[in-house]
Amino acid sequence: MTTPLADAMSQLAIYDSLTGGKRQFVPLKAGQVGMYVCGMTVYDYCHIGHARMMIGFDMAVRWLTQLGYDVNYVRNITDIDDKIITRAAENGEEIGVLTERFIKAMHEDFSALGCLTPNAEPRATDHIDEMQQMIETLVTGDYAYAGDNGDVYYAVDSFADYGKLSKRNLDDMQAGSRV
Repeated sequence: MTTPLADAMSQLAIYDSLTGGKRQFVPLKAGQVGMYVCGMTVYDYCHIGHARMMIGFDMAVRWLTQLGYDVNYVRNITDIDDKIITRAAENGEEIGVLTERFIKAMHEDFSALGCLTPNAEPRATDHIDEMQQMIETLVTGDYAYAGDNGDVYYAVDSFADYGKLSKRNLDDMQAGSRV
C-alpha cells in the first residue's frame, strides 16, 4: 500500500529539454535533490522578472521538500561583471559598495515575497581563481579562444552537440548574438 506522498513522489515528472517531453523525476541520490539556480547580477534593484523566477524556484524547493526530499538549494550571486563595473563607475563608487547595497535589497525583496533562503549563496568574486583555471583549461584544450578585445569566447564548433538542447543548428546561429 502506498501513501499519497509516496504516490506523488513516484508520479513527479519534469520536462526534458533533450527529448522535448516529460519524464519521471529520479534523483541522482535517493531521497536527495541538488538544485543550483543562477541568481542575480547585482548592479540594480530586482524587477518583476526576478521575482517571478525566484518564486518559481521557491515553489519547486517547497514541493520537493514536501514530497520528502532533502533539498540542497544553491543560488549564486554574480557580484562582478561588465554591467557592475560600468554602474559603479557611473555612480563614482566602489564595486563592493554597489554590490553589497543591491544584495541587501535583493534579500529584502525575496524576504518580503516569503521566499526561502537558499542553503548556500556563493558569490562569483569568491571563485575567481577557479574560474581563471577553468578558462585556461578550455583555452589550452582549444574549447575557447581569446578575442581581439581580450575577452575569452567558447569555441562552439569544438562541441559536436552544441545547440542540441535548444534544437538549433550551429550553422543557423549568428556569432555573438543572443535571442
